[in-house]
Amino acid sequence: MRDQLKRLEELQTHDAKIQELENSLKAIPLKLAATQNDLARVEGLLGTERQALSEAEKYYGEQKGLLTDDEVQVAGAKHKLAQAKNSKEYMAAQREIEQRREGLTSREGEITKLNGAVDAKKKLLSERASDVEALKASIAKDGEAAKVRMDEIEAQIATLRGERDKLASEVNPEVLKRYSVIRMRRGLAVVSVRNGTCQGCNMNIPPQLFNVLQRGQTIETCPSCRRIIYWEDLMKDEPAASPPG
Repeated sequence: MRDQLKRLEELQTHDAKIQELENSLKAIPLKLAATQNDLARVEGLLGTERQALSEAEKYYGEQKGLLTDDEVQVAGAKHKLAQAKNSKEYMAAQREIEQRREGLTSREGEITKLNGAVDAKKKLLSERASDVEALKASIAKDGEAAKVRMDEIEAQIATLRGERDKLASEVNPEVLKRYSVIRMRRGLAVVSVRNGTCQGCNMNIPPQLFNVLQRGQTIETCPSCRRIIYWEDLMKDEPAASPPG
């Protein structure tokens, strides 16, 4: 029965390794998906900023057109001033010129600000577009590395499954069934008993059961957590036989 318990322990170790590798395998595409979501979000923000730049450039063009109109109106006012026939017409033309010039100066100032803002936005967008391209390249590189890593993990799992199947074939079918049921419910199915205490639930086992475990002739379960248990010292390697004197 000691051999059966050893096989169960080895089986449990393989199952734990397989589970760990499978979790790692599942985590890789999830991590890649999260990175892809980050890229999509950044590209969305970049698109929004490009739209804002397009609108700013459109407004800038409109203001440039209005500036031309302002210049025409100032020229018209100057013409009126030159054609004034009396002081009243002269004063009216002079006021119009001043008003037109104020509007022209104000629009020129706004256009200058717009020009600076558009240039700054273009520079920022160029930098961010470069960052996005760098992120794309990094994601592509990560994807290639992830594929290599996933292939490695799948190979490790296949190897462990082969070893696990061999171990399972060496365990009594009824014991294997008990082990599988317990593992599904508890995760950890096989634990030792140390100083009369189950290492799975930390509960003391009855003295009579502990005596049975020490004999190591049957497969027993903990009355508290229902895991398969064994006396810790029973599994220690037996000392090598002394050479004949």
